[in-house]
Amino acid sequence: MMIEALKEKLKHRIITVTLCPNFDRTLWVKNFEAGATFLATSSDTMAAGKGVNVSRALINFNIDSIATGLLPRGGASDYIRLLEKEGINHNFQLTSGKVRINTTIISGMTIETHIRERGSRLAVSALTAFKKKMLKLINKNTIVVFSGRLPEGFPDTTYFDLVTEVKKQDCLAFLDVSGASLQKALAAKPFYIKPNLYEVQDALGYFPAKDADLIRAVGEFHNIGIQHIVISRGKDGILYSDGEEMLAAKMQISRSINTVGSGDATVAGSVVGILSGLDNRKKTALACACGAANTLLSGAGRFQPSDVTRLFKRVEVSPVS
Repeated sequence: MMIEALKEKLKHRIITVTLCPNFDRTLWVKNFEAGATFLATSSDTMAAGKGVNVSRALINFNIDSIATGLLPRGGASDYIRLLEKEGINHNFQLTSGKVRINTTIISGMTIETHIRERGSRLAVSALTAFKKKMLKLINKNTIVVFSGRLPEGFPDTTYFDLVTEVKKQDCLAFLDVSGASLQKALAAKPFYIKPNLYEVQDALGYFPAKDADLIRAVGEFHNIGIQHIVISRGKDGILYSDGEEMLAAKMQISRSINTVGSGDATVAGSVVGILSGLDNRKKTALACACGAANTLLSGAGRFQPSDVTRLFKRVEVSPVS
């Protein structure tokens, strides 16, 4: 598989939506432990948020997208500067508040400590302004990827409303959210969802600990009206279903240095695989390979195309029944 060739098969306009963007700050600290003082050996800051991370991952396929959403004015200029440095197209609705900062401390090759800020509380009027912007950005041939948490102050029905608006325009909605936002949004019947095991529990009320539970969960999602489902299983890979075939994909990574953004890379791989018409085994392997490749580099949504090509050949795909 040459991932460069997939671009030619994908004719859709792609928009990624991040309603609560953030700076991702990564610190490498040798032998980190709480309560002590350390000197970081290196650091990195990038403009992030789950939708933006999907846009970044798509660049690895030479596929353009537009990152949009709500961007607080406090820190907006630095955020936009970082986006433009990476070549990420953007069209955000500016709002009040400041951009939150998520900090990851990496100690050794396997230990990560994550510190997340809540972000600014926004008035619902900001959502109304964003809806108007979103509707100007989309046309009938648009894919809209909704990812990540909601700003403080927004109702749990926000993604339900946005997915509904997108579908009214004959567009396809990809959804990667959690908690009550996911539970409410399912009723809008997005085209694609990518919950992890805990998010399945958020949505359906039980944890899918066994294959039988996963099969039951996938069936319930399809019965709601969702066409494509990817369930992330952490180190055990992913499960994919289109309602006709259910496949599990996994692979071993021996030198993982970063897990942040692997789910977003998986979503990007799913967008490309589904919309370029790959068969089910190939689209499942591609999504899994993108998530795995993300673990080999620092930064959410960053991976080498050569790593995806190499890992794609090593992904183990098997039927689930």
